[in-house]
Amino acid sequence: MKAYDASLLEEEAENAAQEAVAESATPVKTAAEKVVEEKTAVKVTTDKPINVLVLCAGAGTSAMLANALTEGAAATGANITASAGAYGSHYEIMKDFDMIVLAPQVNSFYEDIKKDTDALGIKLAATKGAEYIKLTRDPEGAVAFVMSYFE
Repeated sequence: MKAYDASLLEEEAENAAQEAVAESATPVKTAAEKVVEEKTAVKVTTDKPINVLVLCAGAGTSAMLANALTEGAAATGANITASAGAYGSHYEIMKDFDMIVLAPQVNSFYEDIKKDTDALGIKLAATKGAEYIKLTRDPEGAVAFVMSYFE
């Protein structure tokens, strides 16, 4: 029994050491995550309006980021308007926007839409799951993310 107890204590110590190493390791951050963290360093432009279209599969999750951008614009004084849309229904309206943000579920279409945005002079950003969620929960960070494309 004592030998078994000693082996369990040894195993717990090894697990604790591995967890400590994992916690001390700095994860690699995406560009959007860095922008969100450094949002105070981002210059907010108020003179030229920036129209942003957020696209996802059905316009549900894109509305979350569009709402965060609208809220962040009000809080920071940024001249940003944001709309949500479903990928596929954007072809006729994309010319009216300065930037398009792709939600994670439509990132696979990045190369297809990149050709169109380049031809029209529209900025294009693709987001990943965690960074997208972070942007939807941080309105000022969402504004900083958009403004970083216009510096």
